[in-house]
Amino acid sequence: MSRARYDWSKLCTDLLRSILESLHPKDFHRARTVCSSWYSVSTTCIRPLYPWRILFRKSSTLLFDPEQDKTIETEHPGTDFSKHCLMASCSNWLLIIDPRLDLYLLNVFTCERINLPSMESLLLRNASFYGNTTSSNISACLWMNERTRDYVVAWSYKEHYLFSYKKGDDSWCEHKGTRCKSLAYKNNKLYVYTSDDYVKILDLSGDSPNEIVEGNPYRNHRFHFVLQPGEHVWKKKVAITNSGEVLIVLSLRGLHEKSLFCIFKMNVESGNWERVDSLGGEMLMFGYGVTIRSPIKEIDGQGIKSDSICFIDYDLWPEYNHMA
Repeated sequence: MSRARYDWSKLCTDLLRSILESLHPKDFHRARTVCSSWYSVSTTCIRPLYPWRILFRKSSTLLFDPEQDKTIETEHPGTDFSKHCLMASCSNWLLIIDPRLDLYLLNVFTCERINLPSMESLLLRNASFYGNTTSSNISACLWMNERTRDYVVAWSYKEHYLFSYKKGDDSWCEHKGTRCKSLAYKNNKLYVYTSDDYVKILDLSGDSPNEIVEGNPYRNHRFHFVLQPGEHVWKKKVAITNSGEVLIVLSLRGLHEKSLFCIFKMNVESGNWERVDSLGGEMLMFGYGVTIRSPIKEIDGQGIKSDSICFIDYDLWPEYNHMA
């Protein structure tokens, strides 16, 4: 007797949503990759959002769930992280570079790997590239649409070289003459905080990147600020709010060696950069050497609180050794 086959992609939406909402976060992120319909339903699920801590061991991966206050062991992706450098992250994906300067994307939950085009031809033209790549000499950003699988990668090496690549391109694009301290991406636009403290915007929507000149209100307004007595800057990062405003975020040491974050937004009318005390109900992730805009709000009292910054110890000060 033959068994009837059921198309699980056509499962009742309400039932599927109920099942997905009941899953542990690790299983939830795996289930939503089954098919496009499951992914669409997963976007309607109400789940508290918060960052996880990830520790890659020799034979396994440890995921720390702060909500349940426990560590989960999962499959190791097969990458030697003692030799590979983590550059940026977006959702479940990591951007990683190996010692040969080959880049790839890695899904933390499914261990899927997407190799990016070789940079060999660019390396041959830039002999100074060869050397160790660390979070101190690399700035990068990653954007991934998990439903369409479209993605954009941009990274800078030692503030002298800037490259970008989006899914479908034949090769990397080198942005000559752009010295970069920090990067952020939103709505097909790459925001570059330059070494001379200006904000440049590149349009990546076409076949080749173009600088936005007339539509960039920050272009001719150099970022300038006055430090308070006893303050010393460690890092400067660019971030984009949910509404598209540009923020400059400073990691600094204040009086009595207190580590601080200071946020600046440009007054469009005066062109001056002003210190602000609120993120407008959003959250910023300041980690892995990049700032990632993340508008996460409280859900039923859970999740990350608004107007907060998530960071790791390296973002505060070199000798600061407390993880927050």
